[in-house]
Amino acid sequence: MPETDTKKCLRLITYMSPGLPVELFETIRDYLEQVTGLEASLLYESRFDGPTLDRINPFTEDEVDIGFMSSTAFVRQLKNGNKHVKLCNAAAYHLHRKNTGRPIYFGDVIIRKDDETKYKEFYDLRGHKWAYDKENSLSGNLIVLDHLKKMGFNSTFFGNILVSGSHLNSIKMVLDHAVDAASIDSSVLAAYFNQHPDQQKKLVVLTSLGPCPSYPIVFNTRLPDDLKETITAALLEMGKKPDWTHRLNSFKVGGFLPTDMALYDMQTEITESIKGLSISTAYY
Repeated sequence: MPETDTKKCLRLITYMSPGLPVELFETIRDYLEQVTGLEASLLYESRFDGPTLDRINPFTEDEVDIGFMSSTAFVRQLKNGNKHVKLCNAAAYHLHRKNTGRPIYFGDVIIRKDDETKYKEFYDLRGHKWAYDKENSLSGNLIVLDHLKKMGFNSTFFGNILVSGSHLNSIKMVLDHAVDAASIDSSVLAAYFNQHPDQQKKLVVLTSLGPCPSYPIVFNTRLPDDLKETITAALLEMGKKPDWTHRLNSFKVGGFLPTDMALYDMQTEITESIKGLSISTAYY
């Protein structure tokens, strides 16, 4: 009897919402339910970017089968020796002007449209007010520190730095004139503009930092191997099916592309390059 016959349901969890619309992950849930024939459910954890050390880990406790989390959280799981997480070799291809067909995204540095003549390039932000979402955020903070280091600066480059708590809050702070600029996960920004087209005309992307590796899709290692293979293959085909492509495109996702652990070397390289650098902040 195939291993998949013993599996009755598929349990998914996303840590990527509300930054990315939960409807995106509901779409993936519905698709996987169709291709596997298994009933699928989706948990939505909005407070964290992945499993944390001080709470019950749903992978360790065998409470979920598939998770969508940040690359920072995934790398943290591996460093902590969690033997129950395994990378799915398919990752989202986010539609972006700089993406030529890789499972990546960027840190889009946004300013207000009415400041477009004041800030022509990243250097022009020197001495001005800056926001970031979280200290360990790859696209919101770490890649910015890496960029500053390459420019010969550190976080004192900015005049004032506030921590917002999320990419969506950072966008709001720029719109509300609380800060002058912020680096936003490009997939989050695209989804925000999709949901709030009236706000798009108020903001400008000054530059895009990166790339960053697309959020990993993570298997519980206890999931049967043949089911892992079926799901991976199905995701790689999802963007080739017109009905599903249309639904993915509505979230600015072009489909899923092959990937492996080498993609997440980007995260490690950036983290290593900024060792010793920190950012001084006030809370908003």
